[in-house]
Amino acid sequence: EELGLLGSHWFADHSPVPLESTVLMVNFDMIGRLRDDKLIVFGRGTARELTRLVDSLNADVADAHFAISGSDDGFGPSDHSSFYAKDIPVLHFFTDIHDDYHRATDDADKINAQGEARVVDLAAAVIRTAADRASRPTFVRMAPPPRTMTTREGAQAYLGSVPDMAAGNVPGLKLTGVRPGSPADLAGLKSGDIVVELGGAKVTDLYSYSGALYSHKPGDKISIVVLREGKRVEATATLGKRGG
Repeated sequence: EELGLLGSHWFADHSPVPLESTVLMVNFDMIGRLRDDKLIVFGRGTARELTRLVDSLNADVADAHFAISGSDDGFGPSDHSSFYAKDIPVLHFFTDIHDDYHRATDDADKINAQGEARVVDLAAAVIRTAADRASRPTFVRMAPPPRTMTTREGAQAYLGSVPDMAAGNVPGLKLTGVRPGSPADLAGLKSGDIVVELGGAKVTDLYSYSGALYSHKPGDKISIVVLREGKRVEATATLGKRGG
């Protein structure tokens, strides 16, 4: 999985049905940890009708009524990117990063099954409505992200920061936490920090952050600039190896 979006890339290039007949791709990537009714839905800007469709059904479906956030973009570090690159509208349902992400502590007893069922109910209503429409959703093209975000090639450098995917409009990448003992932790980064520079590169969002991080290799010592309570704070981190 950490090698990149290999499966979705292959499927998009070798689809068993013509891709032009695909109305919408829906990606369920991490929907088992719903907290405080906060649901992230990426890709609502990939077709003109999707924002209104998702919002209206969120109000109408009995078990929904989520606080929905998320960018309009169809590109991102998950499988929907492969389909958006083929001019297919996409939605990515996501209940946010958690402390057990990619750790052995990510056990089944921590799944919010009732919350997950509610997310699926909303998504199913979106899928049915999109499929039954007389006309297809109107695709909207956006600029592609840096190449590192779509391939994850060389994505071995590890910092240990946990991004806040629901932060909204901030001037960088806001962190919801750092992993204990990670390079980010040792560098003094904290929950609530907003990363604005990484290794000398400007950070404006997850894409630029990942591009900057993945341009380095394990063992590299990099400078990091964050905004903390409105003040610029500089730090230095020695990158680790992902999975190492």
